[in-house]
Amino acid sequence: MMRWNAIAAVALGMAAGCGSGDGAEERKLDLVGAVERKAGAVAAPPPEATAPSVHETAFVVDLIQDFVFRKRRDGWTLLSKEAHTSLEREKAGGVDLVLAALPGGAAGRRDLDDDLAQMEALVGGTSGAAVIVKSLAEARAARARGALPVMLLLEGADAVAAGDLAAELDGLAGRGVAAVGIVGERANAFADPASSPGDPGGLTERGAELVRLCRERGLLVDLTHASRRAFWDALVREGALVAVTHAAARALRDHPRNLDDLQILGLARGAGVVGIVFNPDFLRPGDPAAATIDDVVAHAAHVRRLGALEALALGTDFGGVNPPAGLEHTGLLPELTARLAREGWSPEELSAALGGNALRVLEAAEAGQGSAEASLRTPLRPIPITCDAVSGEFSGALDAACDGYVLADGPKLAASSAQRLRLEDVRLAPAKLELFGEPGTPWQVEAQDLSGKVLIRRIVALGPDGRGELPLPEKRKLTRLFVFPTRVSVLREAVVWGR
Repeated sequence: MMRWNAIAAVALGMAAGCGSGDGAEERKLDLVGAVERKAGAVAAPPPEATAPSVHETAFVVDLIQDFVFRKRRDGWTLLSKEAHTSLEREKAGGVDLVLAALPGGAAGRRDLDDDLAQMEALVGGTSGAAVIVKSLAEARAARARGALPVMLLLEGADAVAAGDLAAELDGLAGRGVAAVGIVGERANAFADPASSPGDPGGLTERGAELVRLCRERGLLVDLTHASRRAFWDALVREGALVAVTHAAARALRDHPRNLDDLQILGLARGAGVVGIVFNPDFLRPGDPAAATIDDVVAHAAHVRRLGALEALALGTDFGGVNPPAGLEHTGLLPELTARLAREGWSPEELSAALGGNALRVLEAAEAGQGSAEASLRTPLRPIPITCDAVSGEFSGALDAACDGYVLADGPKLAASSAQRLRLEDVRLAPAKLELFGEPGTPWQVEAQDLSGKVLIRRIVALGPDGRGELPLPEKRKLTRLFVFPTRVSVLREAVVWGR
Protein backbone atom coordinates (compact mmCIF):
# COMPACT_ATOMS: atom_id res chain seq x y z
CA MET A 1 0.00 0.00 0.00
CA MET A 2 1.37 3.40 -0.95
CA ARG A 3 2.08 5.90 1.80
CA TRP A 4 0.38 9.25 1.99
CA ASN A 5 2.79 12.06 1.04
CA ALA A 6 3.43 15.56 2.23
CA ILE A 7 0.26 16.85 0.55
CA ALA A 8 -1.84 14.88 2.98
CA ALA A 9 0.35 15.87 5.89
CA VAL A 10 -0.03 19.57 5.06
CA ALA A 11 -3.80 19.24 4.70
CA LEU A 12 -4.08 17.41 7.98
CA GLY A 13 -1.92 19.98 9.68
CA MET A 14 -4.26 22.70 8.43
CA ALA A 15 -7.15 20.74 9.91
CA ALA A 16 -5.87 20.91 13.50
CA GLY A 17 -8.58 22.37 15.66
CA CYS A 18 -11.06 22.55 12.77
CA GLY A 19 -13.26 19.59 13.74
CA SER A 20 -16.91 20.27 14.46
CA GLY A 21 -18.69 19.09 17.60
CA ASP A 22 -17.56 16.84 20.42
CA GLY A 23 -19.13 13.56 19.24
CA ALA A 24 -22.22 13.95 21.42
CA GLU A 25 -24.43 13.46 18.39
CA GLU A 26 -22.98 9.99 17.77
CA ARG A 27 -26.08 8.36 19.28
CA LYS A 28 -28.51 9.73 16.65
CA LEU A 29 -30.32 7.40 14.28
CA ASP A 30 -28.33 6.80 11.12
CA LEU A 31 -29.48 7.24 7.54
CA VAL A 32 -30.74 3.71 7.05
CA GLY A 33 -32.32 3.21 10.47
CA ALA A 34 -29.70 1.60 12.70
CA VAL A 35 -30.74 1.79 16.33
CA GLU A 36 -29.13 4.07 18.88
CA ARG A 37 -26.26 2.65 20.86
CA LYS A 38 -27.03 2.28 24.53
CA ALA A 39 -25.28 4.77 26.76
CA GLY A 40 -22.28 3.18 28.42
CA ALA A 41 -22.72 -0.08 26.51
CA VAL A 42 -19.44 0.28 24.63
CA ALA A 43 -16.08 1.05 26.09
CA ALA A 44 -13.83 3.72 24.61
CA PRO A 45 -12.34 2.51 21.33
CA PRO A 46 -8.88 1.03 21.52
CA PRO A 47 -5.97 3.05 20.17
CA GLU A 48 -5.42 2.73 16.45
CA ALA A 49 -3.27 -0.31 15.87
CA THR A 50 -0.33 -0.69 13.56
CA ALA A 51 -1.60 -2.20 10.33
CA PRO A 52 -0.61 -5.83 9.79
CA SER A 53 1.71 -6.42 6.86
CA VAL A 54 -1.07 -7.89 4.72
CA HIS A 55 -3.10 -4.73 5.29
CA GLU A 56 -0.09 -2.68 4.25
CA THR A 57 0.29 -4.53 0.96
CA ALA A 58 -3.40 -4.88 0.04
CA PHE A 59 -5.18 -2.28 -2.10
CA VAL A 60 -8.04 -1.45 0.27
CA VAL A 61 -11.34 -0.44 -1.37
CA ASP A 62 -14.43 0.69 0.53
CA LEU A 63 -17.51 0.46 -1.69
CA ILE A 64 -19.41 3.09 0.29
CA GLN A 65 -18.71 5.92 2.68
CA ASP A 66 -21.12 8.75 3.34
CA PHE A 67 -19.40 12.13 3.42
CA VAL A 68 -22.38 14.26 2.35
CA PHE A 69 -24.95 12.86 4.79
CA ARG A 70 -22.63 13.29 7.78
CA LYS A 71 -21.64 16.80 6.72
CA ARG A 72 -25.30 17.80 6.68
CA ARG A 73 -26.13 16.06 9.94
CA ASP A 74 -23.10 16.79 12.10
CA GLY A 75 -21.00 19.23 10.11
CA TRP A 76 -18.21 16.72 9.62
CA THR A 77 -15.74 17.23 6.80
CA LEU A 78 -12.80 15.12 5.70
CA LEU A 79 -10.66 17.31 7.94
CA SER A 80 -12.80 16.88 11.08
CA LYS A 81 -10.80 14.82 13.53
CA GLU A 82 -13.89 13.17 15.03
CA ALA A 83 -15.29 12.09 11.65
CA HIS A 84 -15.45 8.36 10.93
CA THR A 85 -13.93 9.18 7.56
CA SER A 86 -11.39 11.91 8.31
CA LEU A 87 -8.30 11.89 6.14
CA GLU A 88 -6.24 11.09 9.20
CA ARG A 89 -8.33 7.99 9.87
CA GLU A 90 -8.45 6.96 6.19
CA LYS A 91 -4.65 7.03 6.29
CA ALA A 92 -4.50 4.99 9.50
CA GLY A 93 -6.94 2.50 8.01
CA GLY A 94 -4.87 2.13 4.86
CA VAL A 95 -7.79 3.03 2.58
CA ASP A 96 -6.70 3.28 -1.06
CA LEU A 97 -10.00 3.98 -2.84
CA VAL A 98 -13.43 5.13 -1.65
CA LEU A 99 -16.82 5.15 -3.33
CA ALA A 100 -18.64 8.08 -1.75
CA ALA A 101 -22.44 8.11 -1.70
CA LEU A 102 -24.70 10.67 -3.34
CA PRO A 103 -27.81 10.10 -1.17
CA GLY A 104 -30.00 12.55 -3.10
CA GLY A 105 -30.29 10.24 -6.09
CA ALA A 106 -33.62 8.93 -4.82
CA ALA A 107 -34.94 12.35 -3.80
CA GLY A 108 -35.02 14.37 -7.02
CA ARG A 109 -32.78 16.20 -9.45
CA ARG A 110 -32.30 19.27 -7.27
CA ASP A 111 -31.16 17.12 -4.34
CA LEU A 112 -28.75 15.23 -6.58
CA ASP A 113 -27.27 18.48 -7.87
CA ASP A 114 -26.91 19.68 -4.27
CA ASP A 115 -25.17 16.41 -3.36
CA LEU A 116 -22.73 16.75 -6.24
CA ALA A 117 -21.90 20.35 -5.27
CA GLN A 118 -21.49 19.36 -1.62
CA MET A 119 -19.26 16.42 -2.53
CA GLU A 120 -17.06 18.56 -4.73
CA ALA A 121 -16.75 21.12 -1.94
CA LEU A 122 -15.88 18.49 0.67
CA VAL A 123 -13.19 16.89 -1.47
CA GLY A 124 -11.96 20.23 -2.80
CA GLY A 125 -11.51 21.46 0.77
CA THR A 126 -8.68 18.98 1.39
CA SER A 127 -6.12 20.96 -0.63
CA GLY A 128 -5.49 17.98 -2.89
CA ALA A 129 -5.21 15.33 -0.17
CA ALA A 130 -8.37 13.77 -1.61
CA VAL A 131 -9.51 14.00 -5.23
CA ILE A 132 -12.57 12.93 -7.21
CA VAL A 133 -11.45 10.63 -10.02
CA LYS A 134 -13.24 9.48 -13.17
CA SER A 135 -11.36 6.25 -13.86
CA LEU A 136 -9.20 3.65 -12.17
CA ALA A 137 -6.20 5.00 -14.04
CA GLU A 138 -6.82 8.37 -12.40
CA ALA A 139 -7.33 6.61 -9.07
CA ARG A 140 -4.00 4.84 -9.28
CA ALA A 141 -2.23 8.03 -10.30
CA ALA A 142 -3.77 9.89 -7.37
CA ARG A 143 -2.75 7.12 -4.99
CA ALA A 144 0.79 7.13 -6.35
CA ARG A 145 1.17 10.78 -5.42
CA GLY A 146 -0.30 10.20 -1.97
CA ALA A 147 -3.84 11.48 -2.44
CA LEU A 148 -7.02 9.58 -1.55
CA PRO A 149 -8.98 8.82 -4.76
CA VAL A 150 -12.75 9.19 -4.47
CA MET A 151 -15.27 7.77 -6.93
CA LEU A 152 -18.98 8.50 -6.59
CA LEU A 153 -21.93 6.17 -6.02
CA LEU A 154 -25.43 7.30 -6.95
CA GLU A 155 -27.81 5.81 -4.37
CA GLY A 156 -31.08 5.40 -6.23
CA ALA A 157 -31.51 6.59 -9.80
CA ASP A 158 -34.86 8.38 -9.34
CA ALA A 159 -33.30 11.75 -10.11
CA VAL A 160 -32.48 10.72 -13.68
CA ALA A 161 -35.69 8.80 -14.43
CA ALA A 162 -37.50 11.68 -16.12
CA GLY A 163 -34.70 12.66 -18.46
CA ASP A 164 -32.74 11.16 -21.32
CA LEU A 165 -31.05 8.27 -19.52
CA ALA A 166 -28.05 8.13 -21.83
CA ALA A 167 -27.38 11.86 -21.51
CA GLU A 168 -27.95 11.82 -17.76
CA LEU A 169 -25.50 8.95 -17.24
CA ASP A 170 -22.91 10.61 -19.47
CA GLY A 171 -23.15 13.76 -17.37
CA LEU A 172 -22.80 11.86 -14.11
CA ALA A 173 -19.83 9.83 -15.35
CA GLY A 174 -18.15 13.09 -16.31
CA ARG A 175 -18.37 14.21 -12.69
CA GLY A 176 -16.91 11.02 -11.20
CA VAL A 177 -19.91 8.71 -10.78
CA ALA A 178 -18.64 5.12 -11.10
CA ALA A 179 -21.64 3.15 -9.78
CA VAL A 180 -25.40 3.58 -10.05
CA GLY A 181 -27.93 2.18 -7.60
CA ILE A 182 -31.04 1.44 -9.61
CA VAL A 183 -33.48 1.90 -6.74
CA GLY A 184 -33.57 3.30 -3.22
CA GLU A 185 -35.95 2.69 -0.33
CA ARG A 186 -39.03 3.36 -2.47
CA ALA A 187 -40.16 1.88 -5.78
CA ASN A 188 -39.27 3.92 -8.84
CA ALA A 189 -39.42 3.69 -12.62
CA PHE A 190 -36.67 1.08 -12.66
CA ALA A 191 -37.46 -1.53 -9.99
CA ASP A 192 -39.08 -2.34 -6.68
CA PRO A 193 -36.97 -2.23 -3.52
CA ALA A 194 -36.34 -5.12 -1.16
CA SER A 195 -38.34 -3.32 1.51
CA SER A 196 -41.56 -3.34 -0.55
CA PRO A 197 -44.44 -5.09 1.21
CA GLY A 198 -46.00 -8.20 -0.28
CA ASP A 199 -44.39 -9.60 -3.42
CA PRO A 200 -42.04 -6.95 -4.85
CA GLY A 201 -41.66 -6.81 -8.62
CA GLY A 202 -38.44 -7.02 -10.59
CA LEU A 203 -36.77 -4.83 -13.20
CA THR A 204 -39.11 -2.78 -15.34
CA GLU A 205 -38.38 -2.24 -19.05
CA ARG A 206 -36.95 1.14 -18.07
CA GLY A 207 -34.84 -0.61 -15.45
CA ALA A 208 -33.46 -3.06 -17.99
CA GLU A 209 -32.61 -0.09 -20.22
CA LEU A 210 -30.78 1.59 -17.33
CA VAL A 211 -28.76 -1.57 -16.69
CA ARG A 212 -27.74 -1.81 -20.35
CA LEU A 213 -26.85 1.88 -20.59
CA CYS A 214 -24.71 1.65 -17.46
CA ARG A 215 -22.73 -1.17 -19.04
CA GLU A 216 -22.20 0.80 -22.24
CA ARG A 217 -20.79 3.70 -20.20
CA GLY A 218 -18.57 1.63 -17.96
CA LEU A 219 -20.69 2.18 -14.85
CA LEU A 220 -21.15 -0.49 -12.20
CA VAL A 221 -24.76 -1.45 -11.41
CA ASP A 222 -25.51 -1.41 -7.68
CA LEU A 223 -28.39 -3.62 -6.50
CA THR A 224 -28.13 -2.77 -2.81
CA HIS A 225 -31.78 -1.76 -2.30
CA ALA A 226 -33.24 -3.90 -5.10
CA SER A 227 -35.86 -6.59 -4.61
CA ARG A 228 -34.86 -10.22 -4.87
CA ARG A 229 -36.64 -10.49 -8.21
CA ALA A 230 -34.89 -7.39 -9.57
CA PHE A 231 -31.59 -8.86 -8.38
CA TRP A 232 -32.09 -12.03 -10.42
CA ASP A 233 -33.50 -10.13 -13.40
CA ALA A 234 -30.32 -8.04 -13.59
CA LEU A 235 -27.95 -10.93 -12.99
CA VAL A 236 -29.66 -13.62 -15.07
CA ARG A 237 -31.95 -12.02 -17.62
CA GLU A 238 -29.66 -9.07 -18.39
CA GLY A 239 -26.37 -10.88 -17.71
CA ALA A 240 -25.19 -7.74 -15.92
CA LEU A 241 -22.05 -7.34 -13.87
CA VAL A 242 -23.42 -6.15 -10.54
CA ALA A 243 -22.47 -5.23 -7.01
CA VAL A 244 -24.41 -4.99 -3.78
CA THR A 245 -22.28 -2.27 -2.25
CA HIS A 246 -23.53 -2.52 1.34
CA ALA A 247 -25.42 -5.45 2.82
CA ALA A 248 -24.78 -8.54 4.94
CA ALA A 249 -25.79 -12.21 5.17
CA ARG A 250 -29.47 -12.89 5.71
CA ALA A 251 -28.62 -16.28 7.23
CA LEU A 252 -27.18 -14.43 10.23
CA ARG A 253 -29.57 -11.47 10.36
CA ASP A 254 -32.97 -11.71 8.70
CA HIS A 255 -33.22 -8.19 7.30
CA PRO A 256 -34.97 -7.37 3.99
CA ARG A 257 -31.86 -5.65 2.69
CA ASN A 258 -29.53 -8.56 3.46
CA LEU A 259 -28.72 -11.24 0.90
CA ASP A 260 -29.71 -14.88 1.18
CA ASP A 261 -27.14 -17.59 0.51
CA LEU A 262 -28.32 -18.13 -3.04
CA GLN A 263 -27.88 -14.45 -3.89
CA ILE A 264 -24.37 -14.48 -2.44
CA LEU A 265 -23.54 -17.56 -4.50
CA GLY A 266 -25.09 -15.89 -7.55
CA LEU A 267 -22.75 -12.93 -7.12
CA ALA A 268 -19.74 -15.19 -6.76
CA ARG A 269 -20.67 -17.20 -9.86
CA GLY A 270 -21.55 -14.10 -11.86
CA ALA A 271 -18.36 -12.13 -11.07
CA GLY A 272 -20.12 -9.66 -8.74
CA VAL A 273 -19.40 -8.56 -5.18
CA VAL A 274 -21.17 -7.76 -1.93
CA GLY A 275 -19.68 -5.19 0.44
CA ILE A 276 -20.22 -6.16 4.08
CA VAL A 277 -21.89 -3.19 5.75
CA PHE A 278 -21.03 -2.05 9.29
CA ASN A 279 -24.62 -1.02 10.15
CA PRO A 280 -25.45 -2.83 13.44
CA ASP A 281 -29.07 -3.25 12.40
CA PHE A 282 -27.92 -5.40 9.48
CA LEU A 283 -25.40 -7.38 11.52
CA ARG A 284 -26.99 -8.52 14.74
CA PRO A 285 -30.48 -9.83 15.55
CA GLY A 286 -32.17 -9.05 18.83
CA ASP A 287 -30.07 -6.18 20.13
CA PRO A 288 -28.28 -4.42 17.25
CA ALA A 289 -26.91 -1.80 19.67
CA ALA A 290 -24.64 -4.53 21.10
CA ALA A 291 -23.01 -5.25 17.72
CA THR A 292 -19.22 -5.53 17.70
CA ILE A 293 -16.39 -6.36 15.36
CA ASP A 294 -17.23 -10.02 16.05
CA ASP A 295 -20.46 -9.64 14.06
CA VAL A 296 -18.63 -8.24 11.04
CA VAL A 297 -16.17 -11.13 11.25
CA ALA A 298 -19.09 -13.58 11.41
CA HIS A 299 -20.76 -12.20 8.26
CA ALA A 300 -17.48 -12.23 6.34
CA ALA A 301 -16.81 -15.79 7.53
CA HIS A 302 -20.27 -16.87 6.37
CA VAL A 303 -19.56 -15.68 2.82
CA ARG A 304 -16.24 -17.50 2.88
CA ARG A 305 -17.86 -20.66 4.25
CA LEU A 306 -20.34 -20.64 1.36
CA GLY A 307 -17.42 -20.84 -1.06
CA ALA A 308 -18.14 -17.31 -2.27
CA LEU A 309 -14.96 -15.57 -1.17
CA GLU A 310 -14.47 -14.04 -4.62
CA ALA A 311 -17.66 -12.03 -4.01
CA LEU A 312 -16.56 -10.57 -0.65
CA ALA A 313 -15.72 -6.88 -0.28
CA LEU A 314 -15.95 -3.98 2.16
CA GLY A 315 -19.02 -1.73 2.11
CA THR A 316 -18.71 -0.09 5.51
CA ASP A 317 -21.08 2.87 5.03
CA PHE A 318 -18.94 4.83 7.48
CA GLY A 319 -20.53 8.25 7.95
CA GLY A 320 -24.00 6.84 7.31
CA VAL A 321 -24.17 4.50 10.30
CA ASN A 322 -23.23 4.27 13.96
CA PRO A 323 -20.64 1.51 13.54
CA PRO A 324 -20.14 -1.51 15.80
CA ALA A 325 -17.80 -1.55 18.78
CA GLY A 326 -14.21 -2.14 17.73
CA LEU A 327 -14.77 -0.64 14.27
CA GLU A 328 -15.83 2.88 15.18
CA HIS A 329 -14.00 4.54 12.28
CA THR A 330 -11.90 3.79 9.22
CA GLY A 331 -8.67 3.96 11.19
CA LEU A 332 -9.57 0.64 12.82
CA LEU A 333 -9.90 -1.38 9.62
CA PRO A 334 -6.51 -3.05 10.27
CA GLU A 335 -8.10 -4.54 13.40
CA LEU A 336 -10.58 -6.36 11.18
CA THR A 337 -7.76 -7.69 9.03
CA ALA A 338 -5.91 -8.88 12.12
CA ARG A 339 -9.01 -10.62 13.46
CA LEU A 340 -9.64 -12.45 10.19
CA ALA A 341 -6.00 -13.47 10.04
CA ARG A 342 -6.30 -14.97 13.53
CA GLU A 343 -9.30 -16.94 12.25
CA GLY A 344 -7.05 -18.60 9.69
CA TRP A 345 -7.60 -16.44 6.61
CA SER A 346 -4.65 -16.57 4.22
CA PRO A 347 -2.92 -13.40 2.95
CA GLU A 348 -4.43 -14.06 -0.48
CA GLU A 349 -7.95 -14.32 0.95
CA LEU A 350 -7.48 -11.16 3.00
CA SER A 351 -6.12 -9.21 0.05
CA ALA A 352 -9.09 -10.26 -2.09
CA ALA A 353 -11.66 -9.32 0.56
CA LEU A 354 -10.02 -6.01 1.45
CA GLY A 355 -10.05 -4.70 -2.08
CA GLY A 356 -8.89 -7.15 -4.72
CA ASN A 357 -12.39 -8.37 -5.49
CA ALA A 358 -13.87 -4.87 -5.58
CA LEU A 359 -11.06 -3.62 -7.78
CA ARG A 360 -11.57 -6.51 -10.22
CA VAL A 361 -15.27 -5.74 -10.53
CA LEU A 362 -14.70 -2.00 -10.96
CA GLU A 363 -12.13 -2.70 -13.67
CA ALA A 364 -14.49 -5.04 -15.49
CA ALA A 365 -17.36 -2.57 -15.26
CA GLU A 366 -15.18 0.23 -16.57
CA ALA A 367 -14.31 -2.01 -19.52
CA GLY A 368 -18.01 -2.47 -20.30
CA GLN A 369 -18.06 -6.15 -19.40
CA GLY A 370 -21.08 -8.20 -18.35
CA SER A 371 -20.95 -11.08 -15.91
CA ALA A 372 -19.89 -13.59 -18.58
CA GLU A 373 -16.90 -11.55 -19.73
CA ALA A 374 -15.87 -10.59 -16.21
CA SER A 375 -16.07 -14.03 -14.61
CA LEU A 376 -12.92 -15.71 -13.40
CA ARG A 377 -14.39 -18.89 -14.88
CA THR A 378 -17.41 -19.72 -17.01
CA PRO A 379 -20.27 -18.06 -15.12
CA LEU A 380 -23.09 -20.10 -13.68
CA ARG A 381 -26.60 -18.66 -13.69
CA PRO A 382 -29.82 -20.09 -12.30
CA ILE A 383 -31.97 -21.62 -15.02
CA PRO A 384 -35.65 -20.62 -14.66
CA ILE A 385 -37.68 -23.61 -13.46
CA THR A 386 -41.26 -24.44 -12.61
CA CYS A 387 -42.14 -26.87 -9.85
CA ASP A 388 -45.38 -28.10 -11.34
CA ALA A 389 -46.11 -31.31 -9.48
CA VAL A 390 -45.60 -33.18 -6.24
CA SER A 391 -46.43 -36.83 -5.85
CA GLY A 392 -47.01 -38.70 -2.62
CA GLU A 393 -47.66 -37.14 0.76
CA PHE A 394 -46.79 -33.49 1.31
CA SER A 395 -47.97 -30.34 3.06
CA GLY A 396 -47.46 -26.71 2.13
CA ALA A 397 -48.53 -24.32 -0.62
CA LEU A 398 -47.03 -25.56 -3.86
CA ASP A 399 -48.40 -22.65 -5.87
CA ALA A 400 -46.32 -20.23 -3.79
CA ALA A 401 -43.15 -22.27 -4.01
CA CYS A 402 -41.71 -21.16 -7.36
CA ASP A 403 -40.52 -17.69 -8.29
CA GLY A 404 -39.09 -18.59 -11.70
CA TYR A 405 -35.52 -19.39 -10.69
CA VAL A 406 -35.68 -21.35 -7.45
CA LEU A 407 -37.97 -23.35 -5.27
CA ALA A 408 -38.23 -21.21 -2.14
CA ASP A 409 -39.70 -22.36 1.18
CA GLY A 410 -41.19 -25.34 -0.58
CA PRO A 411 -43.61 -27.95 0.71
CA LYS A 412 -42.81 -30.45 3.42
CA LEU A 413 -42.34 -33.81 1.71
CA ALA A 414 -42.76 -37.29 3.12
CA ALA A 415 -40.24 -40.00 2.27
CA SER A 416 -42.65 -41.33 -0.37
CA SER A 417 -42.97 -37.94 -2.09
CA ALA A 418 -41.27 -36.45 -5.13
CA GLN A 419 -40.97 -32.84 -6.24
CA ARG A 420 -40.76 -32.28 -10.01
CA LEU A 421 -38.73 -29.40 -11.44
CA ARG A 422 -39.06 -28.44 -15.11
CA LEU A 423 -36.35 -26.44 -16.87
CA GLU A 424 -37.90 -23.49 -18.69
CA ASP A 425 -34.86 -22.16 -20.59
CA VAL A 426 -32.97 -24.48 -22.94
CA ARG A 427 -30.41 -21.81 -23.88
CA LEU A 428 -28.38 -22.56 -20.76
CA ALA A 429 -26.71 -25.95 -20.40
CA PRO A 430 -27.39 -27.35 -16.92
CA ALA A 431 -24.18 -27.71 -14.92
CA LYS A 432 -25.30 -28.66 -11.42
CA LEU A 433 -28.25 -28.90 -9.07
CA GLU A 434 -27.94 -27.27 -5.68
CA LEU A 435 -30.30 -28.12 -2.82
CA PHE A 436 -30.95 -26.17 0.38
CA GLY A 437 -32.83 -27.75 3.26
CA GLU A 438 -32.51 -29.40 6.64
CA PRO A 439 -28.89 -30.27 7.48
CA GLY A 440 -27.96 -33.93 7.13
CA THR A 441 -30.97 -34.89 5.00
CA PRO A 442 -30.15 -37.23 2.09
CA TRP A 443 -32.13 -36.49 -1.09
CA GLN A 444 -32.45 -38.79 -4.08
CA VAL A 445 -32.28 -36.95 -7.40
CA GLU A 446 -33.40 -38.30 -10.76
CA ALA A 447 -32.75 -36.33 -13.97
CA GLN A 448 -34.72 -37.11 -17.13
CA ASP A 449 -34.95 -36.03 -20.74
CA LEU A 450 -38.18 -35.01 -22.44
CA SER A 451 -39.16 -38.61 -23.19
CA GLY A 452 -38.75 -39.63 -19.55
CA LYS A 453 -35.44 -41.43 -20.02
CA VAL A 454 -33.41 -41.37 -16.80
CA LEU A 455 -30.07 -39.66 -17.41
CA ILE A 456 -28.75 -39.71 -13.87
CA ARG A 457 -29.84 -40.98 -10.46
CA ARG A 458 -27.86 -40.04 -7.36
CA ILE A 459 -28.11 -39.36 -3.64
CA VAL A 460 -27.27 -35.83 -2.48
CA ALA A 461 -26.61 -35.49 1.25
CA LEU A 462 -27.03 -32.00 2.66
CA GLY A 463 -24.10 -30.91 4.79
CA PRO A 464 -24.05 -29.19 8.19
CA ASP A 465 -24.91 -25.91 6.45
CA GLY A 466 -28.00 -27.46 4.87
CA ARG A 467 -26.59 -27.40 1.35
CA GLY A 468 -25.69 -30.08 -1.18
CA GLU A 469 -24.99 -30.23 -4.89
CA LEU A 470 -24.92 -32.64 -7.80
CA PRO A 471 -23.13 -32.23 -11.18
CA LEU A 472 -25.53 -32.59 -14.11
CA PRO A 473 -24.93 -33.95 -17.64
CA GLU A 474 -24.43 -30.75 -19.63
CA LYS A 475 -24.34 -32.31 -23.10
CA ARG A 476 -27.53 -34.33 -22.83
CA LYS A 477 -31.12 -33.12 -23.23
CA LEU A 478 -32.00 -32.83 -19.57
CA THR A 479 -35.43 -31.21 -19.22
CA ARG A 480 -36.73 -32.17 -15.77
CA LEU A 481 -35.64 -33.42 -12.39
CA PHE A 482 -37.33 -35.22 -9.52
CA VAL A 483 -36.13 -34.88 -5.93
CA PHE A 484 -37.14 -37.37 -3.21
CA PRO A 485 -36.33 -36.97 0.51
CA THR A 486 -35.26 -40.13 2.31
CA ARG A 487 -37.16 -38.92 5.38
CA VAL A 488 -39.81 -36.28 6.05
CA SER A 489 -38.13 -33.00 5.23
CA VAL A 490 -38.62 -29.51 3.78
CA LEU A 491 -36.81 -28.59 0.59
CA ARG A 492 -36.19 -24.90 1.16
CA GLU A 493 -34.57 -24.10 -2.17
CA ALA A 494 -33.57 -25.94 -5.29
CA VAL A 495 -31.67 -24.27 -8.08
CA VAL A 496 -30.39 -25.59 -11.38
CA TRP A 497 -27.22 -23.70 -12.34
CA GLY A 498 -26.44 -23.46 -16.04
CA ARG A 499 -23.67 -22.25 -18.32
